[in-house]
Amino acid sequence: MRRLLVLRHGAAQSKSSSGPDRDRVLTPDGRRAAALLGRRLKSDGIRPDHALCSPARRARETLDGLASGLGPLPTAEFPEALYLADTATLLDHLRGVAPETRALLLVGHNPGLEELVRDLAGAEAAVLGSGLPAAGLAVFEISGEWSSLTPSSARLADFLAP
Repeated sequence: MRRLLVLRHGAAQSKSSSGPDRDRVLTPDGRRAAALLGRRLKSDGIRPDHALCSPARRARETLDGLASGLGPLPTAEFPEALYLADTATLLDHLRGVAPETRALLLVGHNPGLEELVRDLAGAEAAVLGSGLPAAGLAVFEISGEWSSLTPSSARLADFLAP
C-alpha cells in the first residue's frame, strides 16, 4: 500500500500585493497552519519519503512550515510544470514517481489540486464541502503502482482542514 498526501499551499498574501503571483508569501496564518499540519502528521506517524512541490514561493514556504512541525523532509523536486498545474499534469507527475516511493507529498495550487482530490476521492469527495481550503490536506491510500494511478486505485483515508 502506498500513501499520497495532497496539500494545498497555506494562506498567502493577496494577489493585489506587489510582485508576480509566483512570489507571493504565506501569511502568518498560513505558516501556522503548515506547522500544525506537520505536527499532526508526526503524531499520526505519517512521513513522506518523497516530495513534489510547485516552485511558487508560497508552496515552498508551506513545505518548510510542514517540516518545522514534522521534522526533516526528504529532498523535494520543484518541477516548473507544477506551478498552477491542471489535473492531467498532476497525474502525469504522480504516475512518473519512482516505484520504491511509499509515501509521496504533493504540494500545489487550486483549482488543479482540488480537481485531482475530487477525481481520486470519487463518492468520498463530499468531505471537501465547498472546496479544498488553503492548507487543506487529503491523504489517500493507493493500491498498485504509481504508474497506474487511477481513481479506482485510490481511497481517501483522511482529510484535514485548518
